Amino acid sequence: MPKQVKIDEVTGLKERIGRASALYFFDFTKLPANDFNVLRRKLGESKVTVRVVKNRLALRALTESGVPADIEKLLTGPTSVVFAADDPVAPARTIREQMKKMAALKVKGAYLDQVLYAADRFDFIAGLPTKHELRGEVVGVLQGPIYGLVLTLEGLLSDLVWVLDQIKDRPAPAEAPEQSGAAPEQTATA
Repeated sequence: MPKQVKIDEVTGLKERIGRASALYFFDFTKLPANDFNVLRRKLGESKVTVRVVKNRLALRALTESGVPADIEKLLTGPTSVVFAADDPVAPARTIREQMKKMAALKVKGAYLDQVLYAADRFDFIAGLPTKHELRGEVVGVLQGPIYGLVLTLEGLLSDLVWVLDQIKDRPAPAEAPEQSGAAPEQTATA
């Protein structure tokens, strides 16, 4: 019979997994404690949680949460899990940035959008645009046609004002002399 502490740990992990938009798994074996704390602090700025997990308990929580059973191959040796909250890509960028400074930091893989990614796909994930960048791109795409419509309407209005101004400045036509009501005589040739 499992101990209550382990049951509580699995339950807590399942809750975190349910709230997370992405999970990143990394090995911290040869990483000095100070570097690991720096990494935690940097990731904390992105509003993510870092937990060192026991592989068996993590595997149970992950499989009960619907993560594919292939996740087991990532859970070997000491494992830390990054639980991304809002933006699934921001932690990957932070981890990649810290990997340049900390050679001992090794990514094992990621679980993002219900897809399991191996470590070799990590650079691809870290290169994706963040939510904030995507929102900016969408606004730019939507703004383009609206901006074009405004410029077109503005051009039409300025053309109309120009035409009305030209009509106003044009001299009035000279009045033709009045003709008498009699029609000109025609000669009939028979």
